[in-house]
Amino acid sequence: MARGDREEEIIEAAVKIFSEKGFSAATTSEIAKEAGIAEGTIFRYFKTKKDILRKVMIKLVEVMGERIMTRRLAQIFEVNKDKDEKEVLKILLKDRFDVAVKYWDMIKVVMTEVQYHEDLKEALIKNIIIKGKSIVELFFQQGIEKGRFRNIDTNIVIRSLIGMMGLYVIQKQIMPDLVTVEEDKQLDIMIDLFLNGLYKREEVL
Repeated sequence: MARGDREEEIIEAAVKIFSEKGFSAATTSEIAKEAGIAEGTIFRYFKTKKDILRKVMIKLVEVMGERIMTRRLAQIFEVNKDKDEKEVLKILLKDRFDVAVKYWDMIKVVMTEVQYHEDLKEALIKNIIIKGKSIVELFFQQGIEKGRFRNIDTNIVIRSLIGMMGLYVIQKQIMPDLVTVEEDKQLDIMIDLFLNGLYKREEVL
């Protein structure tokens, strides 16, 4: 078997084991068993379990970037294109929260390791950040052109939305006691703040 094929088999097996058990609990013997090879064979291709993890993360970023970012985001905006912007944003946020919770263990590892591996950072930027940003940016740009949104730099708009989403996910996963409002209501409040701001509107007499 060619080196590339065997390496791919190991990575595929590792994706499955890491997804089921997390990185810390997974062992190279389990990965080897899943791949149908001897454990020692793994170390002909990867020096350590960490090396496998780095390759796995790059593959996950590439695959998941297409599956849960590009394709899924485009689908959300296409299916809901005739709905009010508030409804679309709620569907979007709910979907992204669900994805973040589902893949939380891998997200944590990726965000740690991306600081130390340039190839992983490049894969993250290329397959998730740039592709996802272009799709969401189109939604806000269309809103600006329709006169629905203020003409604000969409980079700042998207960063604000992601920041709000990100902190909520972190609180739910790490500090759940701080999340005291039921999720559906919390999403409504967050979207209202995002779209309408914090200033109290004067009542029209």
